[in-house]
Amino acid sequence: MTDAAAIPAQAQTPPPPTTLVTARLVLRPLQVEDAEDLFPVFNDPESMRYWSHLPHKDVAETRAKLERVVEEDGTSRTWAVTRDGGRCQGWVSLFGAQDRLVWLGYILLPETRGQGLATEAVHAALDFAFGPWDMHRVEANLDPRNARSERLLKRLGFTREGVRREDFLLGGRYYDTLIYGLLAAEWRSARAAA
Repeated sequence: MTDAAAIPAQAQTPPPPTTLVTARLVLRPLQVEDAEDLFPVFNDPESMRYWSHLPHKDVAETRAKLERVVEEDGTSRTWAVTRDGGRCQGWVSLFGAQDRLVWLGYILLPETRGQGLATEAVHAALDFAFGPWDMHRVEANLDPRNARSERLLKRLGFTREGVRREDFLLGGRYYDTLIYGLLAAEWRSARAAA
């Protein structure tokens, strides 16, 4: 058996930024210019109660976040969720890639929720992760109070793997995090059965 600590971590360089097209969506690479469109969700206290930061106070704060998100570091791909390649209505992201493992994140504007768009966008991102990017595992973490997001992950085949208790501090309070994982073999098996 090999000592895992002796094996250096390896980044899994993503394929070039690409646009993903689904039945109802065009997922194009996120741009800093999408800050104006995304500010309403990052400013919304209800949306942000499930994220690991407080609501943004102004568009400049959202712009600064997007500048960090779109910076090319070879470990992530983030798409603007759009209907036609234009106005950004949310994002889906694969980030922190290392050793063929990657994290998943997503958020949509409140007025677009309940239409299955998040499921469709995340599905496309998973096809990318397990297809061109050749990931072995995608992991998602979420606030246990976020039942809608938990249902989405279960619908897409993720398995609940555990709880990290009081693992992040927000607004002076510690919160738990649920951990969900999906393996490439599980995704391919579900796709073949569909």
